[in-house]
Amino acid sequence: MKPWLNGPCELLNHAEKHIKLSSAFDHRIALISIDNSVELAIKTYLALPKRIRKSDGPSRKKLSDSSNSFPDLLDLLEEFASEKIRGIELGDIEWYHRLRNTLYHDGNGITVDPSHVDGYLQIARILLENLFGEESCEIDIKPETELGDLIIKWASFEKIATRVFYRKNPREQGLTRPAYTLLKWLRSEGVINQEEFEKLDATRKLRNEVVHGGILPDHFSLLESVKYVQKMTMKLVNLTNLSK
Repeated sequence: MKPWLNGPCELLNHAEKHIKLSSAFDHRIALISIDNSVELAIKTYLALPKRIRKSDGPSRKKLSDSSNSFPDLLDLLEEFASEKIRGIELGDIEWYHRLRNTLYHDGNGITVDPSHVDGYLQIARILLENLFGEESCEIDIKPETELGDLIIKWASFEKIATRVFYRKNPREQGLTRPAYTLLKWLRSEGVINQEEFEKLDATRKLRNEVVHGGILPDHFSLLESVKYVQKMTMKLVNLTNLSK
């Protein structure tokens, strides 16, 4: 493991240990630790030398000015590493960060759903893999809930869909396309039909609503969505001879 990953990975490891203890207190501590890992990972990536990052980054002043504002930090990540946020939405991270702030400042007596803790853990896992490589942290952080599993499976689908898009549109390489835009493009190209488009879009909405706390996690709906996303990911792989 690269030395600059020690901090973010230790925080995720700390979160995973608390998740396994299963108490309301441990879930709060885990979510706070996950958020700290995400924030540190973003700052670390943006501050890396160009030789390591292999792309332009913000000036020291720009990074310093953004470091005390989490939304500004996310804006900076989007500006300098938009290709590194495939499979996740920065809005998800900002929502969880606000939840973390609520827990940190008013945490006494507040509970957090275990599925949201697992969901943020999986988002953190995807982010670190995107920023630093496939095996960025040598810890076992596999999904423990249907929401966490859906987040991972949807990210895989979105990454494959993006690769399909780039294959047909090489001049767009490196530009990030929202999930809904990708779905519309897949339908327009005949890669998926109207029924598949509607089911995938419904899955996208379900994922976002559950992640953002708009609706309570439903075991059956999430499980069925996981199965469908897996099925459609394999369809894209088989149709385009792409590997995961």
